[in-house]
Amino acid sequence: MTLIPCLAKPLFFARMFNKNSVCCIVYCMNEYKLIEKDEQLKALVEHWHEEGILTVAMDFEGEFNLHIYGEHLCLVQLFDRKDFYIVDAMKVSGAALKVLLESDIEKIMFDCSGDSTLVRRVYGINLANVFDLRVVAQALGFVNGLSALIERNLKLGTEGKDGKKKKQMSNWLIRPLKPEQVSYALDDVKYLFDLRDSLDSELTDPDLRKKVARQMETCARPIHPDKPEWERAPGYKHMPHRTRIFLKHLYIARDNMARRRNCPASYLIDKKTLSRMAYAETSEKFEFMQPLRRDELDSLKKAISEAESELR
Repeated sequence: MTLIPCLAKPLFFARMFNKNSVCCIVYCMNEYKLIEKDEQLKALVEHWHEEGILTVAMDFEGEFNLHIYGEHLCLVQLFDRKDFYIVDAMKVSGAALKVLLESDIEKIMFDCSGDSTLVRRVYGINLANVFDLRVVAQALGFVNGLSALIERNLKLGTEGKDGKKKKQMSNWLIRPLKPEQVSYALDDVKYLFDLRDSLDSELTDPDLRKKVARQMETCARPIHPDKPEWERAPGYKHMPHRTRIFLKHLYIARDNMARRRNCPASYLIDKKTLSRMAYAETSEKFEFMQPLRRDELDSLKKAISEAESELR
């Protein structure tokens, strides 16, 4: 059954270690199927149901106010233990994504909290039927990230923290994707089935298994209501009430400025400067990350006035 007409073959490698800890470079080619249309994604979900595929590995790549304004889902990577898929989330609709992400198909992920928050905020999607490997790892006393878990359980080397961070900061909005981006994206789902098997073999305590099962039921749900950005600012809970009001209006003004420019908000004014302005209760005599236009300076003055009005 041919679901997707587009096939590509990115080249990537993993450092493998034998029992003597000798590092070997293993090169491999992985075909993946690119999904760019709603009907292709619908056909894939139907295919899995027809074939009795009940579990897939899944990960996201997104844009989080790094290159443009706002949060955006860019890719969904999938692996059904046989085939790799990349869903271009910039080309398929939210309705099509909802069918996949809220389906009864189990999705193996690692630390789904940020991903579930993203699709909830952007699409109103409640990510469902997730098996979060981080929940199991933490229950077993392991608190590090995915790369370290792969090294620990599968004895596979990774490109290291710095290399991974560089890829995470890649611009996932640009098309076509670079081969190294595709390799990185597929690597994040390639090992999830094997990790699940490995962690399951460690989870021998019946009570711990029950605890993990309970946590899986809620791991993709928000623990607390989503807070506005200013309430997540450093030191917010220790700020006086007056300062919090000024900070709120300054954050709203900065967000509107960034939306109009279509740039990350931090590109204009950093969080520390916003906090200093809130404490000073003025927007004057401060240096900004970028020169602001006259209308933007006026927006900050208006924010100060609105905060003063709210406090009266």
